[in-house]
Amino acid sequence: MPSKDITLKDIFEEVPHRLSKILSPAPIKELLPTALPSTELRVDFLARLEDESILHMEFQSFNDTNMPWRMLRYYTAIAEKYKTHNIKQLVVYVGNEKLRMKSSLKIKNLVFKYEILDIRQIDCKVLLESPDPMDRLLACLCKVEDEVYLIEKLIKTMEGMNEEERKDYLLKALTLTELRPNLRIRLTEEVKPMPIVVRPEDIKLSKKKLRKDVLYRLGLEEGKQIGLEKGKQIGLEEGKKEGEVIGIEKGRQIGIQEGKQIGFQEGKQIGELEFAQKMVITITGDKLGYVPKGLEERVKDVKDRDFLHALIKKLISSEKVLEVLKEELNI
Repeated sequence: MPSKDITLKDIFEEVPHRLSKILSPAPIKELLPTALPSTELRVDFLARLEDESILHMEFQSFNDTNMPWRMLRYYTAIAEKYKTHNIKQLVVYVGNEKLRMKSSLKIKNLVFKYEILDIRQIDCKVLLESPDPMDRLLACLCKVEDEVYLIEKLIKTMEGMNEEERKDYLLKALTLTELRPNLRIRLTEEVKPMPIVVRPEDIKLSKKKLRKDVLYRLGLEEGKQIGLEKGKQIGLEEGKKEGEVIGIEKGRQIGIQEGKQIGFQEGKQIGELEFAQKMVITITGDKLGYVPKGLEERVKDVKDRDFLHALIKKLISSEKVLEVLKEELNI
């Protein structure tokens, strides 16, 4: 099961206060088992409402042409188990592409309908102002006009949590924003200084997907960590902390081992420039889906770290990546 689906189910098991009111036609009375006996079917969310009707929801991250048939199978299994036809079915589309799925099935002797909601129809501010942390998480998938404000709200939400709670909350946010790549890049940049240890196994991606993931390419790689571990700086920072500046050595080790600096050794800068160059290429590739011809060679010719850091910030915040590259690098 994809990590995004697992995360969404985990969040809805806690019944996000404000979003549940938006999605549900009546208050939720109790959550019901999602496994449907006598079948191999398992739904994403199932609840009994105070008016005794049944609410069934599926969270869909891509356009599935088979969705009407899936929802029909779910309907018959739910109706058989609970002996009722007072069932509301809702597909909550959380994907990044335009919604193209149908909400009905019409064949001879049968007309079947359900509802579909593109979660981007909901203004994220409605959920960000909720006191429920789960609502604020789901705001990442809604209509976002101010990414800076959203990220500030998420970080503020984590301030009152202990280390494990912050880690769990951050992982959920990073997992959900796999569906919103630009937001994920910006969120990753903002949380890098936070004292939270995140390992590759925490992200729950396959090795192939992990190597393409923006977190991996920003420094989370085979044991690399985001945040602080054992009082050491992890990742690249501008400046030094007690004379220790940690860089990258062959893309493998981050941190300090056996008292030796990795990335900067014997006071000499080794990795920061190379890291900044790679970041320009990585962010460009993530946002465009490809690396423009000649970019790698042009970036490797740039030896000014301050210029590269400024360029990285422009690439992260701009939707016109090609124009930024043309203006700054003549690409």
